[in-house]
Amino acid sequence: MTYPNFKQSVWLLVLYILIAFGLTILIAIIGVIVDEPLHEHDYFFGLLSLVKFILILCYISNRTDRTWTDMLALAIKNIDYDWRRWLSVGLSIFGLGIVLTELYNAVISVLPMPDIFQDIFHQSVGKQTSYLSALFAAVVIAPLTEEVVFRGIILRGLLAHYTQNRAIIWSAILFGLIHLNPWQFPGAFVLGLVFAYWVIQAGSLWPAILGHALNNFLATTFLHFDVPGFPVSEDFNVVVHNPWWLNVCGPILAVLGLWWFYQLAKCEETDHREAEVELEETLGCDN
Repeated sequence: MTYPNFKQSVWLLVLYILIAFGLTILIAIIGVIVDEPLHEHDYFFGLLSLVKFILILCYISNRTDRTWTDMLALAIKNIDYDWRRWLSVGLSIFGLGIVLTELYNAVISVLPMPDIFQDIFHQSVGKQTSYLSALFAAVVIAPLTEEVVFRGIILRGLLAHYTQNRAIIWSAILFGLIHLNPWQFPGAFVLGLVFAYWVIQAGSLWPAILGHALNNFLATTFLHFDVPGFPVSEDFNVVVHNPWWLNVCGPILAVLGLWWFYQLAKCEETDHREAEVELEETLGCDN
């Protein structure tokens, strides 16, 4: 039976969270012993995510006897350098980013974010940490590790047990839940749907990794710098709407990018089938 099924995926999610809390407590204790607040260091969150990822892969390897090459398979093969695919991913992320910003505004209007969560965001990717360390955590480590776990392992397992649509939806829900807060859940869920679809269509994690990295890069940059036309308040409970023209362009860019990706995947599938037919005909002639 292909690992993981849904229950096993939920357990992986729980284990992922437990490891994060356990490592955080351990580092805090060590910090007290050496009289150094290690958790306040700029690269703390990025390194924490990396160690958590390694421990999860170790658990899966011991649990299933799967090799690291197999677990990382979708991340080390099928790298498509077609510029059109990368551009379609970029258009999609820019458009979705605009739409999801307004979705976040809707959530924060109903459910204000407590100061403790705001402090976590500021310390991990906001102005309380350096821009380079925020990029390291959010743009390098998070896309690589989370895509391997949620699309390379969990989605891959769910596809073996459920229909494609159900597998995509469940993997997106789990991806939203791993963020452990209701303010990121809607955006993470939507992006989880898109990333899962891209991975299935491309047979590779790289479109999802690129899209994930670009989304986090934009969010991190806007949090650190005053980008003209994109005002961001340091108080996350202050609702700042996009200009009306940007909210009009957002859905258009998202639909255009997603449609373009679909068309490229469709063309590649057709070319692949035609190549298989030609190969079969050639082999038939040889016989």
